[in-house]
Amino acid sequence: MPIIKIKGAGAIGVNRDLSVAELPPNAWTDATNVRFLDGMALPFYGQGEVYNSPSYVPQYVMPCSVQGQRYWIYATATKTFAVTITAGATAHTDITHATPRAGVVNSWTGCVFGGIPILNTGDATFKPMYWDQNLTHKFVDLTGWPAGTYCKSLRQYKQFLIALGLTRGGVDLPYTVKWSSPAVPGAIPSTWNEADATNDAGETDLAEGQDIIIDGMALRDSFMIYKESSIWRMDFTGGPYIFRFSKVLGTSGAMNRNCIAELDGFHLVLTGSDVIYHDGQSAVSVLDKQSRRDLFQSIDVEGARLCFVFKNPFFNEVFVCYPAIGSTSCDRAMVYNYVDKTVSFREMPHLNHAAYGPVDNGLAGTWSSDSSPWKSDSSSWGGPDFVPSTARTIMASADQKLYLMDSSSSFDGAIPKSHIERRGLAFEAPDRVKLVKAVIPRITGTVGETVSVQIGASNDPYSDPAYGPTMNHVIGETFRNECFVSGRYIAVRFSTGTSFSWRLDSYDLDIADAGAF
Repeated sequence: MPIIKIKGAGAIGVNRDLSVAELPPNAWTDATNVRFLDGMALPFYGQGEVYNSPSYVPQYVMPCSVQGQRYWIYATATKTFAVTITAGATAHTDITHATPRAGVVNSWTGCVFGGIPILNTGDATFKPMYWDQNLTHKFVDLTGWPAGTYCKSLRQYKQFLIALGLTRGGVDLPYTVKWSSPAVPGAIPSTWNEADATNDAGETDLAEGQDIIIDGMALRDSFMIYKESSIWRMDFTGGPYIFRFSKVLGTSGAMNRNCIAELDGFHLVLTGSDVIYHDGQSAVSVLDKQSRRDLFQSIDVEGARLCFVFKNPFFNEVFVCYPAIGSTSCDRAMVYNYVDKTVSFREMPHLNHAAYGPVDNGLAGTWSSDSSPWKSDSSSWGGPDFVPSTARTIMASADQKLYLMDSSSSFDGAIPKSHIERRGLAFEAPDRVKLVKAVIPRITGTVGETVSVQIGASNDPYSDPAYGPTMNHVIGETFRNECFVSGRYIAVRFSTGTSFSWRLDSYDLDIADAGAF
């Protein structure tokens, strides 16, 4: 056999559902902590702790602006804070409601309505609350909110606030959608009284199908309501009925609150059995025949209620966070690149929630957030961070930390255990034994540091391959990694050695035909 060229190492990503023997040569059968971007494979950038350690475990985070300065609000089980960087120092401001909310992980919902932050605990005990952005003031009950009423989710749509899944007078109303009167910019809606004919407040029930309402989010000029197994569209019409409701999908809904990401006119949604992508009319599965079954077989059954979704638009990614089997917090994520249509998997730092938004310019590119060792740090002294400050993700960790994503080559100071593996390579000759004499990868990164390379083989595509000795590919020095491994089906594995940051573009295999036996 001649030298086999495997181009586009990151063009397809990982596929854990289909037979390894039927995949294209540049597809991967396993990956951890490696992202696939623009046809390349490279370890995910890591995270660094920011804003110092909060005094309470953050359960929910949300960006906002206070007098032109970028703040992040984080809610805990008992308190709420606004945090920013002032004159180079972290400032945590306690803005807890006079009646502290007893929040639960992944029950919070919220929005910034006309610049005003609004939070809801999602239970039948505490009313929604808002903050007037005055640092000397606290959160207070939402103005005009009806007495004895609570909601599962609170979102915004145009000039309206939308409450989803009510409890009223102690009675559960899981199919009810309620909307406020429209508000003028910079103000809270004045009333939610549907019986007052002088305003546009109202409510309706979506009882068809008997699946209860989970959450909702605006999509283009509509508002999408997600039930357990169906999706409804809410459109503003004006007139006596105010809104028109129509069923969009009858077999897909949302798994939990916070399981929807808006992507420039589309929603990506974690449902109870799939991850779908839809435009408000039709939907497609983004994981079918790729990694759908593997994802749902990896989620801890008891912890499934903790699953949530967030977007990382600078890298065209959506993270589907979930607790792996045996975990009590989200320690894994399936990462979908919605431009390249690739899938990968990443370890997460025990997340409760994460959100995308701008951070203070003084936060990005700081020593505190970049925890990579000097020798392995690929960022430039005095240069920009990996991601612009206007497109950052803050992560709330059960480890009582706030992390800035993609701020470091390390995972909070630790070298990530990154690897990609491909099994079952037969090169259209499964009847022939192949002798692999060398692997020739195109790898870039920190010159002088290493990436581990292994070649394995088996006599059928479904057995674990027997790997040969680990070869240390020295970046900038090694051209050809010599080996001597034979079998009908070849396996290739690249993993982190001493290099925190490396990138694989393509690789070649020098293979000789060793006959049929």
